[in-house]
This record gives sequence, C-alpha cells and structure tokens, in this order.
Amino acid sequence: MPPVFRDLLQRAGAGTDAVACLRSLTERLRAPDQQPVDDYELLPMARWEIGVMFPHLAGLGVNWVYEGDHATLEDFLQAAVESEHPFCGAFLTPLTAEAQSALVLFPGGQAMTAVLTPVIGWAMPEALHGLLRTVDDHMRRGHAALP
Repeated sequence: MPPVFRDLLQRAGAGTDAVACLRSLTERLRAPDQQPVDDYELLPMARWEIGVMFPHLAGLGVNWVYEGDHATLEDFLQAAVESEHPFCGAFLTPLTAEAQSALVLFPGGQAMTAVLTPVIGWAMPEALHGLLRTVDDHMRRGHAALP
C-alpha cells in the first residue's frame, strides 16, 4: 500500500487495523446488492409491470402459442426457436434472459402461477425450463464452433 493511502486509511479508520477497515467498508458497500429479492407473492406485479419486464415472453405467446397451431409445448418451442435460424441470436438472447429472470423472480412456482401466468398464459416454470433447454440444444446443434 502506498504510504499516503495507508495514512489516510489509518485516519479514516480511527486507529483500527487497515485490513479490517477496508473489509468493513466493502461489506457496507455490497450490502444493498445482497438483499433478498422482492417477494412477489406478498406484493404482486401489476399487468403493466409484467409487460415491461417480459415483452419477449409475452410476444412469444401471441405469435406461437395462442393460435393453437402446435399440439404440445415441445412442438411450439421447437418451431419458435427454429423459425429464426440463422439469425436467432437477436431473437433468442433477450427471450432466454427474460425466461431466466422470471425463474429467479418467481422461485418455487406459486408466485409465478399467481402473478405471471395470468398475464402470460403459457409462462409456467416447466415451460420456461423447456424453453431454456430448447434454445440450448438449438445453439449447440446449429451454432457450435467448427473444429
């Protein structure tokens, strides 16, 4: 540590150990980012908030699910993912980010079923996990680096 910095740190720490002072400062700076996520079961999102946070998930439902062209969830996911190839990076990247965010924001499924599914009818935990698997499989098959 440069001497000038050590002197400033000693004065700021009121005589405490420099390492302890820096550790304490770091903990205080990180604390707000380490708070638990919001509990959407206690205070659900409004419909407009869901529309703002998950526009790609909502759009996927409008374009691929609600018309009933596909018999199963797997069929609709496969068709949606394959439809954008070879330019699927622009389509799939924000879509998978929203799917992963929904799984993190609504853990356990009850909050998702209560809050997200009424607005985006197909968005249930098993469907979002299926979407992520389908995208991953597609990217491995269709976009793997050549040896």
